[in-house]
Amino acid sequence: MAERKRILVIDDEPSIREILAIQLSRMGYEVAIAADGEEGLEAYKKEKPDLILLDLMMPRLDGLSVCSSIRTLEKQSGGRVPILFLTARDTHHDKTSAALSGGDDFVAKPVSMQELRERVDAVIGKAHP
Repeated sequence: MAERKRILVIDDEPSIREILAIQLSRMGYEVAIAADGEEGLEAYKKEKPDLILLDLMMPRLDGLSVCSSIRTLEKQSGGRVPILFLTARDTHHDKTSAALSGGDDFVAKPVSMQELRERVDAVIGKAHP
């Protein structure tokens, strides 16, 4: 049996974390969660996820900073985890900033579970064929 892929959800909104954890589990993924950017960085180091769903706006450390920090850590370790930004902000500037920080995809909230499934499967599929 194939090993289940692990997704790390980093979002400061408890209801969003809960919904994503439930839905992603139903899709067959293992899910780890973090409540803010600093917690997310620690979870990234510990969990070794196959994909990160990352909120853009969070207290203490925003999503762009988290993404940049992860990309810096990966240069030292040699790996690369896909990062999918999931955010209520949907401006051209936000999308460009997300891409420049190292993000692989950008999804605006609210997102349908069908679209989320398709985006997650596509990003994981590219990274882990």
